[in-house]
Amino acid sequence: MSMKELYLAEFNQCSWDSFVLLFEEAYLNVDSTWAECAEQRGIPADISKVLLCEMGEYALRWMDMKVPALGDESPASYLGNKEDMNALRAAIMRMPR
Repeated sequence: MSMKELYLAEFNQCSWDSFVLLFEEAYLNVDSTWAECAEQRGIPADISKVLLCEMGEYALRWMDMKVPALGDESPASYLGNKEDMNALRAAIMRMPR
């Protein structure tokens, strides 16, 4: 089973939606140029909200890095379709905080 399949199997939309809500207030303080850059790169708004709140501008670079927890793929490689994006969402929820 690939990492994408593993994360997709554990993805729960309701849990993700609740998780994203935790970042609503903090997102108001995120630099708007970071959010614009994320949007231009095709990063979904909900994913962008969580990553920019947690990582700041570094999130934009992280999207292109090979991440061991993602099977040595980049987070950007998970943006190709809905299932892959949901796998990325599940992986983000598992990240240590």
